[in-house]
Amino acid sequence: MVKLEDEEEDLLDDDYEDFKEEKNLPLPVYDYKTRRILVWVKERENLQMVEETLAFLLPLATIRITDSEEKAIETSENEDWDTYVVDLTEEGVSYSEFVKMANNNPDIMLVALNYSKLNRENEQNEVYFEPLRKLFDMESPSSIQMENQEQI
Repeated sequence: MVKLEDEEEDLLDDDYEDFKEEKNLPLPVYDYKTRRILVWVKERENLQMVEETLAFLLPLATIRITDSEEKAIETSENEDWDTYVVDLTEEGVSYSEFVKMANNNPDIMLVALNYSKLNRENEQNEVYFEPLRKLFDMESPSSIQMENQEQI
């Protein structure tokens, strides 16, 4: 058996004390009350999960979920939205009129999410959720344009 010298024992104790101290980091505060998000979910079985998860991810945001392209287009024409959300892996969505309309509108931010990964019950998805929140932290093109006009 090897005996540690006194100095080495002290070093180990110091490291342990540092490790024992838990540093309380402030929890991030999420507030998306200025965001107006229109979501088109083609697969009806995903509707509730997408709605619940986006509401969890983006507290205080105005989120409207539509279940058809026609409703999404009608809603986008009747109300102001800064962000459209779609799942490009759903059949027919990537070449739909709604996506073409969103791509041709410089005032709209189009966010493509894989709805199958949106499951807030799965704690492993927290790693996936943080980058998603950052997407919605970005300024929409219309708000940047408004800020630039105010400065002139």
